[in-house]
Amino acid sequence: MKSASTILMLASCLAATLPTSSASANFADAQAHIDLDGSMIGYIDFAGDGDKIGAALNEIYQEILANTQDMPPIPVDFNELIKNLGFGSIKAFAMSSKDIEPGLHRNRSVVLMNDAPTGLFAVYNPKMLSFTAAEKAPSDARNALTLTLDLRPLRDTSSRILQQIMGPMGEAMLEQKLAETILETDISYGEAIELLSGQWDAFWHQSYREDFQQDVKFWVSIEGAGSLLPRLREMAEAMGGAFSEDDTRLKANFGQLFGPDASIGLYVEAPKETGELIFYSHSDWTPDSEGPRLVDQPTFKNLASRLPSEGIAFYYDGGTDLNPLLAAMDGFPEAAKYKDATESILTLLIGNFLKPKMQVSYMDGDHWVSDQYAGYSTKQVITALPTIFVGGMGAAMAIPAFQKVRENSQQKAVQNNLRQIASAAQQYFLENGVSEVHIDALVGEGKYIRHLSPVAGESYQGMILRQGEAISVRLGNGSVITQEF
Repeated sequence: MKSASTILMLASCLAATLPTSSASANFADAQAHIDLDGSMIGYIDFAGDGDKIGAALNEIYQEILANTQDMPPIPVDFNELIKNLGFGSIKAFAMSSKDIEPGLHRNRSVVLMNDAPTGLFAVYNPKMLSFTAAEKAPSDARNALTLTLDLRPLRDTSSRILQQIMGPMGEAMLEQKLAETILETDISYGEAIELLSGQWDAFWHQSYREDFQQDVKFWVSIEGAGSLLPRLREMAEAMGGAFSEDDTRLKANFGQLFGPDASIGLYVEAPKETGELIFYSHSDWTPDSEGPRLVDQPTFKNLASRLPSEGIAFYYDGGTDLNPLLAAMDGFPEAAKYKDATESILTLLIGNFLKPKMQVSYMDGDHWVSDQYAGYSTKQVITALPTIFVGGMGAAMAIPAFQKVRENSQQKAVQNNLRQIASAAQQYFLENGVSEVHIDALVGEGKYIRHLSPVAGESYQGMILRQGEAISVRLGNGSVITQEF
């Protein structure tokens, strides 16, 4: 969907008025996919533009070659380059925004293609899907994505471009690289591209707590890529991955790479029946976890009911809540005075963009159509640009306050961790009649401190506590915090 997004932004900046009755025949095709009664209509006809741009670039390039004696004459044909990238297959682009109800807008767009998508546009496989990621996701997932990626057009496009520039040698160089194996495996790069081409389902959750720390969870599935895991086992075990296997799946746990106090892990598994390759961060936050699903949530159901149930790509964003961050500013006098201004700036510039949204893309013949319901309209994207530029200066003034709040919050949390360690060490000395203890004797299940979470890039591993000596820890930014005991 990145290609469509790029075209959307281009069209947003160059949006034209509605064509007259003498408009190109392309608009007659485009208007069937947009809301002509919307608050904004945009249309761009690309007929012949690729050839014109390519011809102009060829002239400029030849002039550069003629005036640069020591420059090797690399045979670049920009017309052919544009065609190979797939941009030459675009006929026209149209978009519209329509106000559906207060706070909800329908943004539609269509890319008219000469034929089936080529070049980079062919990365998105036209296979029709349902929104399976939303069906699998726990109800508190903030985002979900389902689409079928075909990475082979990237390989083929690169091959054509190298062949165009370097001749047969360029193509041979790429083929040689694709035949090479990934370090410490028997998997070639070309084979990895084939295996990673399939349906991708993903959902994730990211939010901020009032202490400015992030809560992050994720789950990703790649159709047909499960055979990669056993072939990566030797390399993964050398990295510290712990493998287990039963009749249903092969599983690897990379949690030890994050340390015992990490709030996030990494699990990789390959179910034998489905052949998927699955990555996830929490063993209790998967399609198998208990509780309702994302598709059961009212906000999701409201948006999904307005959109096609099948498409080539689905994306849902449940929105972002900034209230915890704003509330945290109240605890710090140097930042609290900026709270109202910060809230006003954020509401003005990005408030509507933080509301829930959902988009479905599908192919209508050779045409690529996107249908989105969101808290913002494409019209707002255009009208907000000058405001964002000016208001961004005000937002920049608030950034130091946010940073100061976050730093102070982190320092207080680290100081609290050190106090817990000092208290646990004192108790250990008292109970065991010693004056020195390793941190591992204090932290863990059934010990003095059940769990200790780093919050600012610090590490407590290997710490040795000695009676009468201050304890210190270095933060990720290089500063040191010390606790006497």
